[in-house]
Amino acid sequence: MTRSPKRARPDGAIELTRDTGVISVMVRRFTVLFVEDDTAVRELVVGLLREHGFNVLMASDGYEAIRLLVEHAVDLIFTDVVMPGLNGFELAQQAKLMRPEIHVLYMTGYADQFAGRGLRYGKLLEKPVRPDALLSEVCQALAQ
Repeated sequence: MTRSPKRARPDGAIELTRDTGVISVMVRRFTVLFVEDDTAVRELVVGLLREHGFNVLMASDGYEAIRLLVEHAVDLIFTDVVMPGLNGFELAQQAKLMRPEIHVLYMTGYADQFAGRGLRYGKLLEKPVRPDALLSEVCQALAQ
């Protein structure tokens, strides 16, 4: 058996699983702030995360995300990189200043533009992302 990434358990703990499937019951106590300017992508990802038990807040831009970070406890900020106004990297920097413990995960359709660029706070996913891979990356980000 191959080792799968760390996963969140229903009781809020983190465990390392040995299966290759996606856990379908996740922890409701984890709150993910998903930031994406494309409405269709935003609704798709938010639906997937909620379907797997995450509490999800959503924002259409970095400024709205900052407002939500002020108002809510957030465990993970999952953000598009290329957005009008405050981009994903700038948003992550502001979020880390506000909450150093927050986890960060980036997503972009322009990954080739950022290849070799050192990411300061989190991993970069390339769009499109398979649902199982997206869920796995979210779980790994929360487990760190």
